[in-house]
Amino acid sequence: MGMVPPKPCAYRSGWRMFALRDILVFAVVAGLLVAGVLWATWQWSRSNRRFVTAGVSTTVGFTVWNLTLNATQAVLNFDVDAPVIPLSWADAGSGVFACLVTALVLGLVTDRGERAYRVVGAAVIAGLVAIALDLFVL
Repeated sequence: MGMVPPKPCAYRSGWRMFALRDILVFAVVAGLLVAGVLWATWQWSRSNRRFVTAGVSTTVGFTVWNLTLNATQAVLNFDVDAPVIPLSWADAGSGVFACLVTALVLGLVTDRGERAYRVVGAAVIAGLVAIALDLFVL
């Protein structure tokens, strides 16, 4: 008996893929959630509309990671949950890319003179929110 590939996502050449529409929709949702969490929890993020910058950066990072998984047909290999916690490399990668892009944009473009703990703190919040969203929806 041959192995049957999983069915939850669209298929291309036998590889499991995330639908482009799903990636874009959930990337925007991740950005909106990050913006909302930062706005609601951290006064610093409200000045100069940093929460908007973090939200857009999260959307970009989330999208880039998931499109990379699709382009390299790596979804099947990366979307496997760890044995101890139900977190896959695909979920973690979404958070890492959201954190990375947010830190780069805030630290090198919009808030170069800001203290590092604030920039990194906002980026970590972006990454954690992206991981949580990806864990439950994609």
